[in-house]
Amino acid sequence: MHRQTHRIRALLPGLLALTLAGVPWAGSAWAAEQAVLNGPDGKVVNLTATMLAALPPTEATTAYRSSKGIEAGVYKGVLLWDLLQAEGILDQDHKTALRHVLLVTAGDGHQVAFSIGEIAPDFGNRPILLAYEMNGAPIPDGLRMVVPGDLRGARHIKDITTLDWR
Repeated sequence: MHRQTHRIRALLPGLLALTLAGVPWAGSAWAAEQAVLNGPDGKVVNLTATMLAALPPTEATTAYRSSKGIEAGVYKGVLLWDLLQAEGILDQDHKTALRHVLLVTAGDGHQVAFSIGEIAPDFGNRPILLAYEMNGAPIPDGLRMVVPGDLRGARHIKDITTLDWR
């Protein structure tokens, strides 16, 4: 009897791993690389680290204060402006584009709005990134907004699930 119990205990981790392998939320790599961009007119773009890496990369070294203290790193990703252009979301008329914001939502419900004027090269020209790497490695807690120059980390949101054009 004791021997059978031991065999079952030894098999449980493997069985659990096989069972969870098909469940999308079970692996942190799946959660860390998925987000959805909801554009105008019902356009939906699935964002992955691989898809983002195909766009022109930008690196930013940044440090900010969080609830855990000072956090710093070298982030690699795509500029929000470049992403919106590549997906055909931006209108050629800059005045029309200035009426919009991009509402970014994290897995925990935290939301931040970025104005298009803030990221437009002809206006605010803030190099805000949708990052997929930190210090040369994939970001383990999801795609992340990186806002160079912000002294607090509230807009450096992680585990991004959606970006909504409004």
